Amino acid sequence: MDFEEPVQGHLHWTDGEYSDGRKEVLKTIVVLSVVTVVEVGIAISYDTFAKDGGKYRWFISLLMAVFSVVKVIYIMGTFMHLKHEKKMFILSVLLPFLFLIWAIIAFAFEGASWNYMRSWLNAF
Repeated sequence: MDFEEPVQGHLHWTDGEYSDGRKEVLKTIVVLSVVTVVEVGIAISYDTFAKDGGKYRWFISLLMAVFSVVKVIYIMGTFMHLKHEKKMFILSVLLPFLFLIWAIIAFAFEGASWNYMRSWLNAF
């Protein structure tokens, strides 16, 4: 066995494959950077537009949630390599994620309901 010669096994990329992969990762980094900068800008201006539960509060919260989901999709697709997997494997990863999103939404509504009932019961 000659250790001086580089291994040319199945992990060797051609120049085209390397270039395509690099372009894909750079595109993902740019998209994630832009979305993150916009998110930070919205978070900084949140107090200005959503004072005392202003009319833009729900819109801003929804926008932040959508941006977070966009970032999760890009991260899972590119860096976790799910974009190139079989459909059933992608679903086996995404369905628990969707269940987690559902749980967060359900618990938020449940907490709001408890808060409303608590304030109603304290009236007596």
